Amino acid sequence: MNEVNFNIKHAYGSGAINDAALMIRKQVFVTEQGVPLDIEIDDLDSQTTHYVGFLNETPVVTARIAENEAHTNWHVQRVATVKEARGNGYAGKLLKKIITDAQQANIQSLDLGAQVQAMGFYEKLGFTATGPVFQEANIDHRRMIFKTDFTS
Repeated sequence: MNEVNFNIKHAYGSGAINDAALMIRKQVFVTEQGVPLDIEIDDLDSQTTHYVGFLNETPVVTARIAENEAHTNWHVQRVATVKEARGNGYAGKLLKKIITDAQQANIQSLDLGAQVQAMGFYEKLGFTATGPVFQEANIDHRRMIFKTDFTS
């Protein structure tokens, strides 16, 4: 992994970072995984924070964050890495940045709906599976939680 040329940017709502995130999401979820475009693109993009990792200024990995009203939880969504960049640790770096940012913002937990085939990736980052397998966009998922406050 070429760390020198990899950086992470994030921004709330619509704009250049969201546009970069959408490009990745369309490639991964719509083209590769067959998720219908009307399911992938929703009205939450303007109400969430988008994280995008750039390799040599090219967007390669993304995730979206929705904060709950109590400001205690971040719901991580739409985690995706373009095929050409997989296996280089970019998604791990992106998730670690999100975890660090959550801890600095005094967020108590993060949760996400992990595709079942990706659960091991999230477990290595400290997420714990909970609840039954469920279907989203005809893909098996399982809820996973990360507690940022280890003192409770």
